[in-house]
Amino acid sequence: MESFGQLINEWEIQSLVLLSFVLQVFLFFTGSLRRCSRNAALRVTIWVAYLGADVVAIYALGSLSRQKDANMDNNNGSLRRNHPLAFLWAPFLLIHLGGQDTITAFSLEDNKLWLRHMLNMLAQVSLALYVFWKSGIWHSVWLLLVAIFVFIPGIIKYAERTLALMYGNVDNAFVREPSSRSRWWIPSKDAEDDGYEGYICFALRWAPGTKDMFAGRTIGWAGEGNYKKLTNYRLDPIQFFKLLDVEFCIMYSDLYTKTRLLRTTTGVVLRFISLVSTIVALVLFTVSSSSKAGGYGGTVVADIVITYTLLYGGFLLEVCAAATTLVASPWTWAWLEAKQHRSLARVSWSLLSRGSFGLQETRPLWSNTMGQYTFLSYLGCDEPGTTLSLSQRVMSKIRKVARCLGVGEAKKLFWVSKLLDSKQEAVDDNIRECLVQELQRIRSGRPRRQWRRLRLFVTQAAPELALDLIYFIGTLHLITEVCLNNRAATASSAASGTTGGADDDDDDAADDLADTCRKLSNYMFYLVVAHSACASLLQVATGSPEDALELLRQKFLPSMSSGGSGSKDAILRQVSDKLRERRTFMGLSAERRKETLEELRDMWVRLLMYTAGKSRPAEHAAQLARGGELLTFVWLLMLRHELGDCAMHRMELAPRQAGGRGGYFKVIYVADPHEVSPEHEIDDTNTEIS
Repeated sequence: MESFGQLINEWEIQSLVLLSFVLQVFLFFTGSLRRCSRNAALRVTIWVAYLGADVVAIYALGSLSRQKDANMDNNNGSLRRNHPLAFLWAPFLLIHLGGQDTITAFSLEDNKLWLRHMLNMLAQVSLALYVFWKSGIWHSVWLLLVAIFVFIPGIIKYAERTLALMYGNVDNAFVREPSSRSRWWIPSKDAEDDGYEGYICFALRWAPGTKDMFAGRTIGWAGEGNYKKLTNYRLDPIQFFKLLDVEFCIMYSDLYTKTRLLRTTTGVVLRFISLVSTIVALVLFTVSSSSKAGGYGGTVVADIVITYTLLYGGFLLEVCAAATTLVASPWTWAWLEAKQHRSLARVSWSLLSRGSFGLQETRPLWSNTMGQYTFLSYLGCDEPGTTLSLSQRVMSKIRKVARCLGVGEAKKLFWVSKLLDSKQEAVDDNIRECLVQELQRIRSGRPRRQWRRLRLFVTQAAPELALDLIYFIGTLHLITEVCLNNRAATASSAASGTTGGADDDDDDAADDLADTCRKLSNYMFYLVVAHSACASLLQVATGSPEDALELLRQKFLPSMSSGGSGSKDAILRQVSDKLRERRTFMGLSAERRKETLEELRDMWVRLLMYTAGKSRPAEHAAQLARGGELLTFVWLLMLRHELGDCAMHRMELAPRQAGGRGGYFKVIYVADPHEVSPEHEIDDTNTEIS
């Protein structure tokens, strides 16, 4: 046991240094994956590696500093005598503490703590210099030269990380980019006529204004020199979203990587010095290790191999970083285009548009998903005929065990249900199209919507809008569930031949419409109830989600106990009966079901726009590092059309909620019961639900 302990102590430094290097390689290749993924396991893994990399490097430096002074070392078993190269690894640990270009900050909070990182840098550089001084490396000229040329990139990389964090802090008033007008060198390619190249040029030119918006500054504060609206652009919905996709990708790079620093002259010069110093150190060590004058006599072969690994590995990481962050950068491509370096620009564009780390045109630059959560999931009801995912099967087992233990109330299991019952679905073209069309309808001066089928619901719900948005969304969510369930039942009956024929909406277009309603309904319910960053919606949501869900259960399912469950059809039948009692369903007859679904879709779109316009910009910046959020796309798309609280056209739910506000801002209402003109009123006295 004693010999094993001695072995651990002897090879502790080597293990720590190699582990530190492995973590850096892992972070380099996975750091940017979180931009395009909402996978929780991947995010946790990157988070552990991000924090662990600093802990391991700092601990290794501390271990080296505890070794005895070389001038006082007479112990044959000491690190100084048996592993003289170990002290050369101190500057490599500084390089590792400098982090990778693909992930400088894990979250926005890291950027805000850039001053703390600066103090850490001063402390760790001082510690590395202390280790270097007491090691006795300076007795060997070769080792001294190698150490100096490794120290240079070590200090530079650590300084780069601190500066990148400072530049990424959106609240830092001292770090503001120059006006977009000063970016005359960006090619004058148009987003309408030049396709993907035009999108990138648009995003580059107006990046300062985009960053101001993420910082919570209004359009008026940003000024015309930093802001560009899209109201006059003739783009289809897919093109609109692709343009915003590029904007978000560039903003992610500025906030969470070293891109913002490396596109400055200072950043390029520092990176060049760092790369040259690494090459010189590699050459010097190679020459000295093969020379008798190198002074490596008695050095363990494993130490030499580790040193070569650190040198060659560091060099390859530098080259890969230069290729991905500098060469395959949209800023580099734009600069080369402006300088008429066509050949180099084509190389940069090839890496940019097709490389794994670039802005590929053929794939989304974010997760392209929208969260889904339902009231039925909260109740834990069974849906026969559906294939449950692994997480849903686990949740089903948890509910059964909880009921056996007497703690099966839905409210008590809500926090588990949010984690396991929430899922993600792809954002398709139908979602993009309805969002852009409704936004353009509002912006074109036609904001009033004739809610012919939802008139009674809007009239009844108007007093509740200003009191509890979650309850209002929950009620509309249940109405949507009932409509979709009735439609599915009718379609199933028609398919089996039990009815005379299919309804007029039983076609592909109607199926797409129903799917869009379902996705939007589940997404809005997910946002205000199950989203992990629900704090961003506190400006529009009052009360806790748990209380709102229990209120919905008590009003629509009074006979169901809190811990009870049932089939989907049985639950929705009870909900339908309650809606009929409240006359909410007047106007939602089977003959007009397609028109009803269209109004439901438009109502969900307006609610989504209202929520986006009221949400906190800082939370949208945080979502960029979590795979992105559809709400963020809607928020920026609205700002580009001068809609939202940071723009000139506010959105409110109802006139009574807007109060007397207005003035310079134009107010647009989501659900105004007075928007129904007399000629469009309907006699619903004999309408029943099918």
